[in-house]
Amino acid sequence: MAYEYLDKYSVEELQGYFSDFHKDFYGHRPRFGTPEEWRSRGWLVVNIDAIHNAMDNLKKTYSGREQLRIAGWVIDEAEFDDIVDPEEYANWSADQDAIYYGA
Repeated sequence: MAYEYLDKYSVEELQGYFSDFHKDFYGHRPRFGTPEEWRSRGWLVVNIDAIHNAMDNLKKTYSGREQLRIAGWVIDEAEFDDIVDPEEYANWSADQDAIYYGA
């Protein structure tokens, strides 16, 4: 998925966006890529899109959305009413009860 608003950012803005977004999502700043790649708009956009895609994939399941919430992301469950799998939710809920009660 391409995020068209990224076209409006300068390379320097994309560098900051990518570095901050990577840290927010993975917990650390990106330490990969050559200096040439870091100056490449295309490389930056591809890597930003990869994080968005990873986040979108997590949002497909209740447990993935809960993982995002635990990491501090604000996820409105009402957006996902149409894709909640009742069995997955029941299993997740039972697992959380077991963790809470020490079972």
